[in-house]
Amino acid sequence: MSILARIRANGGDVIRDEWRFRLLPGRLKPDAISWIRANWQTVCNEVWPAYWFWLEQAAFMEFGGPCPRAEAERRAYAEVCRC
Repeated sequence: MSILARIRANGGDVIRDEWRFRLLPGRLKPDAISWIRANWQTVCNEVWPAYWFWLEQAAFMEFGGPCPRAEAERRAYAEVCRC
């Protein structure tokens, strides 16, 4: 069973708004929430399979650009969604 399926089986969900994610905990126990937070990038990648590509593009734009982080994230999202 996937991480997202387990979260949903406990009444929770992970909501994606562009490249931002939010956990709705539902009936998740505190230890499960702690595990999710420790593995947040894996969860985000399950919700949005292009997550790692977006993260890589944003880092490249921020450090290779240089762009401020917020602008790099926005530009990377536009680039990923164009593909």
